[in-house]
Amino acid sequence: MALVPSGITKVDRSQWLTYLDTTPTTETPTWAVLGVGITEFAIAYNPQVDTEKWIIEDNARIDHTSNQKQGSVSQKIYKGDPCFEFAHKGLDKLNYITHILEIDRWNGTSEGKYPAKMSDGMIAITQKGGDNAVLEYDLYFNGEPTEGEVTFAGDVPTFAPKSEA
Repeated sequence: MALVPSGITKVDRSQWLTYLDTTPTTETPTWAVLGVGITEFAIAYNPQVDTEKWIIEDNARIDHTSNQKQGSVSQKIYKGDPCFEFAHKGLDKLNYITHILEIDRWNGTSEGKYPAKMSDGMIAITQKGGDNAVLEYDLYFNGEPTEGEVTFAGDVPTFAPKSEA
């Protein structure tokens, strides 16, 4: 008797992709994959939860009001990597903007389309150098993401927002 339901497939971390727009002030994004020199990256949702306990009840009421998504990057410096080069330009800058593209390559269709979300974002440099020659920075997601899908031409993603029907 099998306890694991059929149809379950292991998803590798390499199938969750994050891209940064290295030309955020232009009309057409230039996407660079985040990953060279990075051994660990996760997005923290930092949920904002309000609680209120009424005097006539024993248990509190809970309201999940927002998320404050961010991810911390510790990137070994590789000259020529577009994400490093772009982030490095943000040294000493305030409100260094970008766009962030999250792609679930593990959940694609047979037509080569993958679910994706695009968010406005900001990079804040936290540290540079050290014995391991790293650039450390935080990515902050700003506002509501735009839901959509991505297709690839080679390694280059093209994002298309979901149409409002």
